[in-house]
Amino acid sequence: MMWSEFTEQKRTASFLHQSLQYNRLSHAYLFAGPKGAGKKKMALHFAKAIFCVRQDGDSCGTCKSCRLIEEGNHLDIHRIAVEKNVISIEDVQTLQKKLSYRAAESSHKVYIMEESEKMSREAANSLLKFLEEPPRGVVAILLTSQIHSLLPTILSRCQIVQFQAPSPEQIASQLEAVGMKAGLARTAAAITNDFEQAHALCETESFAQLRSLMIQLSEDIWERGTYALVTLHDKLLKQEKTVERIDLFLDLLLLWFRDILLCLLGQESQVMNIDQVEPLQKQALRISQRRLATGMKIILETKNRLAHYANLQLSLEDMVLRLQEG
Repeated sequence: MMWSEFTEQKRTASFLHQSLQYNRLSHAYLFAGPKGAGKKKMALHFAKAIFCVRQDGDSCGTCKSCRLIEEGNHLDIHRIAVEKNVISIEDVQTLQKKLSYRAAESSHKVYIMEESEKMSREAANSLLKFLEEPPRGVVAILLTSQIHSLLPTILSRCQIVQFQAPSPEQIASQLEAVGMKAGLARTAAAITNDFEQAHALCETESFAQLRSLMIQLSEDIWERGTYALVTLHDKLLKQEKTVERIDLFLDLLLLWFRDILLCLLGQESQVMNIDQVEPLQKQALRISQRRLATGMKIILETKNRLAHYANLQLSLEDMVLRLQEG
């Protein structure tokens, strides 16, 4: 892989490439951005480019250093992953001890700290001293999806590299590439910008079932009057007891309303429930644009009420009745 292949983060890839090309390598970088933005993948490629024998600012992918990094066996690459939901001072001290030794493969050593916002205060203070007086040839790459959780003093010692959230289309393409069905892939990608979370949703049978139930309820709301409340009670509330699952259901319903609106506007190619275009078009024939806009507002209000601990059953009943009234 080369820098030019990071099409989703072109600006970031170009910046890091040029920093190596023009010998402007910093001692510490902070890769900041949402989960699923490719920070870990970029950090490993950056490390490859630092160690690659070609020394042209990119990775050849075939030399001994590139292959060792790809296999996770390079002696001068050290990675810290979160264990027990925290990075402890012992983790940082162990790292510092390793980095005090002479480099085995080259003149550099690189350490990559994942989820750096999960450092304990003691660990962060210990790392800060290390950042203030870095050993010669050591390059730090910290990764975070919560930049504001890090100490300001650590931020001031790092070159901050911002990552943009991947688009739903990009995540959906990645999901389909690993075998996920297009309808589920695009729906999951519209709900979360984290590839791993979207992938987990697609692999879970209950997500597909929840989506099917949402489609059924939407049909009942428009076509079967008060029977929609029966569906709500007997099929949703009996199965789903947690606010988190109901919130996911409401996300799916909100996305469904958006797709109906797109069909109403003749923009079927942009719908996320791509495997449900026919039922979406049928519903679009019966609903006005104004009513759809009102419905989306009602769903958002329901999500907000549940976030503030409103009664689950009463909130959903009220939502269904208001959606039917339009």
